[in-house]
Amino acid sequence: MKKVALLGGSFDPIHQGHIAMAREALRQIGADEVWFIPTYQTPLKDRILTSDTHRTEMIRLAIESEPRFRLETIELERKEKSYTIDTLRELKEKYPDIRFYYLIGSDQMEQFDKWRDVDELMQLAEFVGIERENTFGSNPCHLRCMNMEQVPVSSSKVRKGDCLQYVDEKVLDYIYKNRLYVLDFVRSRVHERRFLHSCSVADLCELFALENGYDPDKAYLTGLFHDVAKELDPRQMKAWMKKIAPEYMDAHPAIFHGFVGGQVVRSVFRLDDPQISNAIHWHVLGLSADPYAMMVYCADKLDPTRGYDSSGLIEQCKKDIYKGFELTKAQNDKYITEKENK
Repeated sequence: MKKVALLGGSFDPIHQGHIAMAREALRQIGADEVWFIPTYQTPLKDRILTSDTHRTEMIRLAIESEPRFRLETIELERKEKSYTIDTLRELKEKYPDIRFYYLIGSDQMEQFDKWRDVDELMQLAEFVGIERENTFGSNPCHLRCMNMEQVPVSSSKVRKGDCLQYVDEKVLDYIYKNRLYVLDFVRSRVHERRFLHSCSVADLCELFALENGYDPDKAYLTGLFHDVAKELDPRQMKAWMKKIAPEYMDAHPAIFHGFVGGQVVRSVFRLDDPQISNAIHWHVLGLSADPYAMMVYCADKLDPTRGYDSSGLIEQCKKDIYKGFELTKAQNDKYITEKENK
């Protein structure tokens, strides 16, 4: 009989830990294929999942180079909270000649005796518990176990912008293109007031880009991430500065977050776009002639949440970002000079 391993989950988003688990199933179980089954809404999770369309597309991108992996949308098509027993009954009826294996994590294995219709479940498929780093917990139903090296990532960490090196590049590009999770990437690193400022700057950057004929997505991300390093520990900031911009080490620390942020978006958030990095790098000083750098400089200074009337300069930036930048920088330089002379 053909042997198929089933890997269910929210895949919100899919990451290399999921892929590693599927590869181990091919190797250790001898499965012919692994089917990824994204859930519509898991019974034990109250969190609203990212849309079915986005999650399935990310799975497709992650497995497109793996001929023995397949996306199975049976639970999404059901459009209701999914129980494994319903899925297996339907799959067994549809594919009576396939021997199914169902992969579950060690935490699920410990509670497996409490699953709905557990006796029938074990008749429909062989359940295999995934143990990591030779750590074996309780196994009340004496399930078969498969050991694998730990991949230090989880979907919840990815949704906060952590462990992004364990996300397929195509999936990460999709995340940024569709602005999935990116608000939480920033929210998890700054206080609420700074977060709201970042969102406002992002919206203004997008507006400037649209009005001036530039990429609105690139401008939005530039604005959203421009202050992401603002609240780093000063010691961390100085360590970054020594490598990134040593010539500015003696400058006021208030400008450091721009230089550091330009590097953080590349190394931590894996946003490999030189224009975004450059724009964030110079957004405090306004010393770049790149249009995206001009947009974020102006949006940062003219953000309506700062509490003064910036509508005139905003309109000028919408008409011509080069002219708007020139006027905004002149006004800001004048303000700084007057402040220093007081």
